[in-house]
Amino acid sequence: MLDIATIFHTLLFAYQKSVKELLGSGSAIFVHPTIETLNKIEKKRGLNLFKGKSLDEVYANLSDFFLKTGVVKEFTFEKVGADKYILRVDGCMWARHIHEELKPQDVTCPYALLAMAVFEKATGRKVKVADSRYFKEGTETIIEALAPLTFEVYDYDKMREKETNTC
Repeated sequence: MLDIATIFHTLLFAYQKSVKELLGSGSAIFVHPTIETLNKIEKKRGLNLFKGKSLDEVYANLSDFFLKTGVVKEFTFEKVGADKYILRVDGCMWARHIHEELKPQDVTCPYALLAMAVFEKATGRKVKVADSRYFKEGTETIIEALAPLTFEVYDYDKMREKETNTC
C-alpha cells in the first residue's frame, strides 16, 4: 500500500513541476481550483479533516491525524501572524526519495495543499499561493490569507485641475 502512496506522491510532484516549467508563474491558477476540489471531496466523503471550532484547533487536530498515521514525524503549525502560519513537515516517509530525485522547488508540498484547503474552509478566506521550501526529509510552507483586493476611486476632475495648475 505504501508503494502506491509513494507513486501518487511522486506523480503529484512531477505534475506540479511539469506544469510550472511549461506555464511559469501562471501555474498558480490551478491551486485554488485544486483546494476547492479537496474541500468538496472532504465534505462529500466526511474525511474529518476539519475537526474544530477555530483554525488553531483544526490545525492541532490535523497535526495529530498525520502524526498518528506515521507518515511524518513532525507536522506542526507555528502561528506567526493573525492569519499567517508556517507549516513544518519533517520525517516524511516519501521526502528522502522524492526530494532527492525530483529536487522540487517552486511547487507546493502536498501536505501544504491540504493545509491550505483546511485554512480556506475554516476561515472562509482565500489562501495566498505559496511554494514550499524543501529539505532532505521535510518542508516548510507559509500559509496565509490572500490580501483583499482594494480599489481606489479616482476623481478625474480633481486630477485635471492639478495638471492644469502645475503647468
